[in-house]
Amino acid sequence: MKVSFALLAGLLLVGGLHTEAHASGVDAKDARILGYWQRGEGEAIIEVSRNADIYQGVIVSSERRPETVGIAIFRDLRYDAEDGAWHGRAYSIKRKREVRIDIEVPKVDQLELTAHIMIFTRRVEFKRIPDAEVVGRQLADR
Repeated sequence: MKVSFALLAGLLLVGGLHTEAHASGVDAKDARILGYWQRGEGEAIIEVSRNADIYQGVIVSSERRPETVGIAIFRDLRYDAEDGAWHGRAYSIKRKREVRIDIEVPKVDQLELTAHIMIFTRRVEFKRIPDAEVVGRQLADR
């Protein structure tokens, strides 16, 4: 019991540091997009991270489809300062293909993704999930 509590406390501390880094981050655009996002209640949680100038979003938790954890959903996102948006690709697990996407973050807790599928577009909203909540879910999944 003590080990589990210590592990949980340590993970919450790390999660708290992650959030604090966003708030005091070097770049305002990073603070807007980096972190955990979820499309709707019960949907997978995606962590958006940055490596050099490329951003990606990986599934870190999924109650409905745990086998999808670890799959990069948002790929090769690059920030365009002129229009204040990220452009890249999204992988559709259901359709097993990639589509072109644009992402805007109009509010701290809101991400708007526009998918371009042939001549059609589809807009989907995500909400930010606090780091501590994600860590709690990940521990529960184990």
